[in-house]
Amino acid sequence: MKLKKIDILLLVLSVLSLIGHLFLVPQMPETVPIHWNTAGEADGYAGRLTTIFLAALPLLLHGLFLLLPRLDPRGKNYEKHQKAYDVFRIFFTLFFIAVVWVSNAAIMGYPVSINQFIPIGLGILFLIMGNYMPQIRSNYTFGIKTPWALESPYVWKKTHAAGGVVFCVYGIVMIAAGIFPESWISSILAVVLIAGVIGLYLYSWLIYKKEQKYQ
Repeated sequence: MKLKKIDILLLVLSVLSLIGHLFLVPQMPETVPIHWNTAGEADGYAGRLTTIFLAALPLLLHGLFLLLPRLDPRGKNYEKHQKAYDVFRIFFTLFFIAVVWVSNAAIMGYPVSINQFIPIGLGILFLIMGNYMPQIRSNYTFGIKTPWALESPYVWKKTHAAGGVVFCVYGIVMIAAGIFPESWISSILAVVLIAGVIGLYLYSWLIYKKEQKYQ
């Protein structure tokens, strides 16, 4: 497997992040917060060694992203949406590295707001992916994989065009939830996420039925 320069860079960053975290673990208290509520208050705790799994996630995800095109039965289609896939995996890996260190800062008592950082970061990622969504070609591991989209290239294309809009809406609402972490914003976010999933599945099915009707 030939690695690109960006692959090597992400690998190095992921390994350095994990090594840095391992050096930090002995300085952490025996019990550390692992979950924060919408008010930014820790409401879930675990042993400090559990943080190692989170720190290893960027490295594990990076390896998985490199393997997926080779494991997917439609792996050749990754060449047709290589830019979209590269953008996704780069930002996703960097986001998780950032999550590791924001979490570490919170654990060590620094005044960071992880409950704001995560939705804003995810919102930016959704906005980016919303713009690249129409480029994604049919495959089994990346994109909106409704059974009807997997069955028809036309339905796949239409579903991902609609998905691009939905993902951008997700991104905007998530960023709003991070900036204004009130409970009512979180409720709106939950409704929007559920409505988006149901809407995309329904739209994909309707497009498939329409296509079948005229065949």
